[in-house]
Amino acid sequence: MEWQIQKWICGGFKAVRPDGEKIFIYRKLAWEPARYAEKISSYEFRWHGLTAGRLTAENSWRKRLKLLFTLDAPSAINEQDLLEISRQLTAGGEL
Repeated sequence: MEWQIQKWICGGFKAVRPDGEKIFIYRKLAWEPARYAEKISSYEFRWHGLTAGRLTAENSWRKRLKLLFTLDAPSAINEQDLLEISRQLTAGGEL
């Protein structure tokens, strides 16, 4: 299905599917000094108050993306949904 990504509050995003399903995407900050020096961008996907996944991107000359799906129970969203949203975020230059 096609997700529509919209800018949301505080640098976050909201992804909405045509059937009304929503995923909120929050930018996570690297609070630890060691992690801050690595310049890693990180986003957290939230679905119905649960952490559905995390997307991290190392900000180096060769950007490496890592997507982690964290829902362990059957739900209306799956890894493919987060992958599609992640592709749109990277294509839009958000990472």
